[in-house]
Amino acid sequence: MCRFGRSGIVLSMHNFLELSKGAKILLALASLVVLAEGIYLYRIQTMPAINSCQYIIAQWEKAEPEAAAAKEVYTGPIAEVRFDSPNFPQAKQFQSVISEAVAGGPNFAGHFVIAEIGCGTNCQNHAVVDTVTGNIIAFGIPSEAGLRYSKESAIIVTNPVGNTPAFKEIAALSFDEKRTWFNIPREYYVVTEKENRVTTRRICIENAYDGQL
Repeated sequence: MCRFGRSGIVLSMHNFLELSKGAKILLALASLVVLAEGIYLYRIQTMPAINSCQYIIAQWEKAEPEAAAAKEVYTGPIAEVRFDSPNFPQAKQFQSVISEAVAGGPNFAGHFVIAEIGCGTNCQNHAVVDTVTGNIIAFGIPSEAGLRYSKESAIIVTNPVGNTPAFKEIAALSFDEKRTWFNIPREYYVVTEKENRVTTRRICIENAYDGQL
């Protein structure tokens, strides 16, 4: 084992002092490079991770601040759902489920209602209805483990963290069961209102287990 004592430090300083001015400058620059690399690696290792969908949501908030702003919850009269719209004719098959959800009042993005329609084991479809106009603005948003949304936000997240089994639970399943869960997407939709026109669009998609490995 090699140990440096006081004499070793003095010898190293002596050798450094004997270097030429140019050599001292090169050594100092090399030391700065090593220090900078160490600081960079430390910051990379300690900074919070951000995935692609978190990034694109942040970009959407900057690009469309009005759409991303917190919504005031509507408390006015609830319009009757317009099932005669040619945009989503399949919604007529689920009139009772959708109408019942709308009757409960807004639960999403200020004045909208999200109605869940079961379609089997680990299968849900969703309709989005404007309670002010009665218009169905989206139908068929799919999920295997439900949604996350709120009255104040215009973002819908399918299969959110917390609704799907934790990774440690998945690890104990068979390969086919693992394959099933690891092929589930997490999708991010946003609702935008502009010039009396309401649109629902997906802005990002990721694996439901991104960031959990």
